[in-house]
Amino acid sequence: MPSRSARLHSARIIIAAVVVVAIGWWLGYPLIAALAALAAYGGWNLFNIYRLKRWLQAPESEIPDSYGVWSDIFRRINSLERASKEKNEQLRTMVRDFQGLTDALPDATLVIDKQDSLRWFNSAARKMLGLKVPEDLGQPVTNLLRGSDFANWLAVQEEVRSRLEMASPADDNTWLSISAVDYGNDQKLLILQDVTEVHNVNQVRRDFVANISHELRTPLTVLLGYLEMLYDGAGENQDMIDKMRGQALQMQGLLSDLLELSRLQSDRITGEEEEVDVPAMLAQLREQAEEFSRGRHTTSFDVEPGLHLVGVAFDLESAFRNLLVNAINYTPEGGQITVHWESGPDGAVLTVADNGIGIPKRDIPRLTERFYRVAEDRARASGGTGLGLAIVKHVLNAHQARLQITSELGEGSQFTCIFPEARLRRKALPLEAQG
Repeated sequence: MPSRSARLHSARIIIAAVVVVAIGWWLGYPLIAALAALAAYGGWNLFNIYRLKRWLQAPESEIPDSYGVWSDIFRRINSLERASKEKNEQLRTMVRDFQGLTDALPDATLVIDKQDSLRWFNSAARKMLGLKVPEDLGQPVTNLLRGSDFANWLAVQEEVRSRLEMASPADDNTWLSISAVDYGNDQKLLILQDVTEVHNVNQVRRDFVANISHELRTPLTVLLGYLEMLYDGAGENQDMIDKMRGQALQMQGLLSDLLELSRLQSDRITGEEEEVDVPAMLAQLREQAEEFSRGRHTTSFDVEPGLHLVGVAFDLESAFRNLLVNAINYTPEGGQITVHWESGPDGAVLTVADNGIGIPKRDIPRLTERFYRVAEDRARASGGTGLGLAIVKHVLNAHQARLQITSELGEGSQFTCIFPEARLRRKALPLEAQG
């Protein structure tokens, strides 16, 4: 429906046209008068169009004013301009608030696109990483955070969500913990926290444990040697010496696990990565498990042939052995222990299951903590140190894998290690092996 102003403008044009035609008729030139009026109206419109064009080229100047329909047009443009300025001011205020908020964050925050190029970073990232604007924007983030550990970690974040601890590229004495979060459209938000104090405290603790373990190992070895010598001629004291020897062996196992855990915590992957023949490794571990069980348990191994894994063989063997020893220790005589190694939808899966005493649900989240025991008495009776699953967790973390634990009291437990697809290698088998 036309506005009141438009109707008024139309009425004015009609009245003016009637007057012009009447004057032209009175003078005897009605057609010339009508054409002259039409030309004047067209010229007036062209003049207003010209004024509008000039204002569009220099919008900071004052908007023109006019009469009739052009007055409505200029007023509407003026209203839209004011609304646009108010909206832009609101957006600028929001951007300033957001920048103030991100600059107030103590953690360095970076936004990278799907090509891993740096799109944005906050003030903390400038100080922590020595980044500069605009030089570093658009650069691959792997050029700014150098190191194979970071590049390898970033490459698997689509499959595995994990944290990385590394030295700052701006200061070797500063340690950073990095996590990644999906953000926006094919973008990632990298959050870097300064964990130097925590890292230093953990390093002191690891050094202390390693030094104490080394210092205790020598006297304990001497003690075990003398106990072995005394055992044969102990006579009635054999039982007492046997108990002393058992406690000393348990202490020796604890020291070995402490040293192993300290080694794993000192480096993410300690040793050269290689293609590990997991089926062959599990065959050797099966022999060790049967020897350790001494016929008290039934073991079953279902291994997919040719399914290899890229990693550190020594560390992987240590983790798999700990899972098997745990299953044997906490499964009563006559129990069943089953091991599966197979490919799955998320990668390679190792499952160690037993029908032993099981674990209470409330204890499952804490099983991988150092020295945590589900029940102190039964752990001591089985010879456990409380460090086996902590070792497993560190090995799996170093290989971007994860551990899942399910258990029911009195029915048994299942420990599942899931390795990412990126670490899988499939070995072609000989024809006779396939048959």
